Amino acid sequence: MTSRTLRIAQIDIARTIALIAMAVFHLTFDLEAFGFIERGTMASTPWIIFARLIAGSFIFLSGMSLVIGSLDGRPDLRKMLKRLGMIGAAAVVVSIATYFSIGYAYVRFGILHHMFVASLLGLAVLGWHSIALAAVGALILTLPHILPWPLFEGTGWLWLARTTPMPPMVDYVPVLPWFGVFLFGMASAKLIYATIGWAAIADMCDAQARPIRILSWAGRHSLLVYLIHQPILFSAVFAARYFIG
Repeated sequence: MTSRTLRIAQIDIARTIALIAMAVFHLTFDLEAFGFIERGTMASTPWIIFARLIAGSFIFLSGMSLVIGSLDGRPDLRKMLKRLGMIGAAAVVVSIATYFSIGYAYVRFGILHHMFVASLLGLAVLGWHSIALAAVGALILTLPHILPWPLFEGTGWLWLARTTPMPPMVDYVPVLPWFGVFLFGMASAKLIYATIGWAAIADMCDAQARPIRILSWAGRHSLLVYLIHQPILFSAVFAARYFIG
């Protein structure tokens, strides 16, 4: 089984779980926006932590997927470029849509923007050993604790790290320190390949079994689900508010 045919159902199911968590978060956001729950709910510490865990899970799984897609040492560049093009286009769509829907707090550099840049950077270090990836990832994650933070001034640096001043944004996932999570995902995928083996992981469940296919469907189409779930939830909550009055 080569990397070009290897599909890990467990990874797809993990993405499905992350998507469900994201839908819960966005539904709660919409409920607060339309006055169904108390104002300030989403700004509370538990919900902030929940949001960061969701973002971290997507970034970690993206790092793993980059490695899994090139296990035989010959990454399918055509497939990767197609994926990068879709992610980049989707990131632009999100920025434009949120600009016209919520104005100044639009998504300047969110989760999709980060995954696009992180994937490009990940390709550059794809040949690194898992220990090196983990070490650099740990260093990047500790940067906010060992350097003066924010690092830069001016919103032109928002894509790289937190800056001063910081405009309001509904989604913000800069390269630093979140790329450290991506590197940990890459390191984990390489470690599993060197020990257990991804083929053995794939054989642990029958990817063609109906329950597995149902659980993994959203994860296999994660970009599509990501793009459409919030408009659907927002419309549903808006309709509920309209009819309730």
